[in-house]
Parts: sequence; C-alpha cells; structure tokens
Amino acid sequence: MMVLYTKSHCGKCEDIKKKLTDGGVEFTVKSSEDPEVMQGLVSLLTNAGLKNPVLPVIEFDDGSVVSNDMGLYKELKAREIL
Repeated sequence: MMVLYTKSHCGKCEDIKKKLTDGGVEFTVKSSEDPEVMQGLVSLLTNAGLKNPVLPVIEFDDGSVVSNDMGLYKELKAREIL
C-alpha cells in the first residue's frame, strides 16, 4: 500500500491527502513528527538518494519515493493514480 508522509500545518499535505481520498486511492498516512516514523523516513530518503526533500513524500508500492519538490502530482498522473 502506498504511504503518504506528512506533517501538521502543511497545506500541500492536506491537498494531496484530499485528492487521494477523493480519488478512491488506498494509502496509509504517517506523520514525520513521530520520531520512529522520521527515523524510517530519513533512512528511506537516504537510500533513494534524496538529501533535502519537501513534504509531502509518497512511497509507492514498488519502493520508489517522490517528494513534493520532485513533481509529486506529475508522478501520480504518470502512474495513472490521479
């Protein structure tokens, strides 16, 4: 299942969450404000070669990762998710 990493007070995070929900997409939300989640996210991003990603970040079922500054919406459209 796709994972959406978010944080509070993040307009883009809320926007993508709404679009995914409205589109009937199944996903799990994890908050980067949780220390355990953040530790896993840092490891995931490091392995993906991302040094300064901007939330929200999505981890796809295939293990690939895309962050907001990398064209998150474009990637979702390319994968025909949205």
